[in-house]
Amino acid sequence: MEALPGALFRHVAVSGKDIAARLRTALLPSDLQADWDLALETEVNLLLEGSPSELAGSLAALKPHLGAPVCEFRPGDGATMPQPREGTLILLEVSTLDAAQQTALLRWFEEFDEQVPVRIVSTSSEPLFACVGSGAFPSELYYRLNAVLIKPPRSN
Repeated sequence: MEALPGALFRHVAVSGKDIAARLRTALLPSDLQADWDLALETEVNLLLEGSPSELAGSLAALKPHLGAPVCEFRPGDGATMPQPREGTLILLEVSTLDAAQQTALLRWFEEFDEQVPVRIVSTSSEPLFACVGSGAFPSELYYRLNAVLIKPPRSN
């Protein structure tokens, strides 16, 4: 993969820690199957970006490979962030999490990330890195959700 230009890095101090958010290279369509297989085998967190129809297709293909139980969460006014202890958490349209939901998810990561067998699959029809750059999305949360960024190939 190509090295990323320094302009794509943004350093932010969070809870006394220096966090570097950076745009991770998206999987190229020609490499999608090999990287998709690797992502499924390694149980890393995934971030899927694309149009709503592309995201629906990617999730449909991914769901049979996800660890049970699978919990889906779509942000909404006053919706309580799930706190899973096993399986898979699917965060639909993660860019629309409100500040309270973002904080709850960061707290969950701080308390349970290394201790519970939970994979997080996030979707966003908005480029999430752009939300980090504008300050609308916390860089630390972006870093934790974006272990592998998958952008489905554009349909013609």
